[in-house]
Amino acid sequence: MKSKLEQEEYLYRRAIDIIESVDTDPEKEELLFQEVWVPLAALYKDKLVTAEET
Repeated sequence: MKSKLEQEEYLYRRAIDIIESVDTDPEKEELLFQEVWVPLAALYKDKLVTAEET
């Protein structure tokens, strides 16, 4: 299993690929949300919940 850092690196590289793609801006936004931001939030959910509680 990949470490959090490796998973995060993959997601950032995926974001760059999406941004540099020929897709339209609305398509890029949807792809970024689904393929990068949601998985990234899930990866750091424990830190997000802790930050909200303090």
